[in-house]
Amino acid sequence: MLEVNVLSYSEILKDISFSAKRGDVVGLLGKNGAGKTTLLRVTGGFLDFEGYVKIGGKDIKELPPEERVKAVNYLPQNFEIPFPLTVEELLRVTVPGYSGIKKDKLGVGKLLTRFFHTLSGGERIKVLIKRLLLIDPEIYLLDEPSAYLDPDLTAVLEDVVAELKQRRKIVILTSHDLPFLLRNCNLLLGLKNGRMVFFGRRDDVVGRIKELFETELKVERINGEFLIRR
Repeated sequence: MLEVNVLSYSEILKDISFSAKRGDVVGLLGKNGAGKTTLLRVTGGFLDFEGYVKIGGKDIKELPPEERVKAVNYLPQNFEIPFPLTVEELLRVTVPGYSGIKKDKLGVGKLLTRFFHTLSGGERIKVLIKRLLLIDPEIYLLDEPSAYLDPDLTAVLEDVVAELKQRRKIVILTSHDLPFLLRNCNLLLGLKNGRMVFFGRRDDVVGRIKELFETELKVERINGEFLIRR
């Protein structure tokens, strides 16, 4: 169980409260600058904040680092390292108990000898998703995981999210690809200017998405697929 209550950070986030249970996939929606990335980082305990975040009833601020890394972990939008490391070296350094790659739907095994800084944006995303899967926290925070991915790998990513949901993990993710969010999330949280506009079950709040973007958006569902029209 994840509980976020009256969470505020600097002038960026104000009084955010929501909760998620095991198996929930929460989509964060909002314009650029709405606070989505900051909310992910605060929820993971990577920034100091007011209010509280509890995971399984434990205050995240009181979790020792070795417990927190297994409780919640984060896929950033951008990830740079200040010195050259191969993909294998990066995984060995950042994944506790790393012992190699076995299941490899993402094709990361083919990249192990490549230097991370030479990878394309899509290849980096694949490596960072694999890193998170190897750590396997209880809560996955994914910031724009579908960015830079080809359509075939986006489908693989959707399979990964579905598998995490089946395994009763909590997933919180952002994406500018609204149909991607609507297909994969059972809960939606809308942010505007750092404040929560809505939070609830996808089918209950989907009609409020247009409130976030200051433009007329119409969400249609045809044969199970979500379409966004202006």
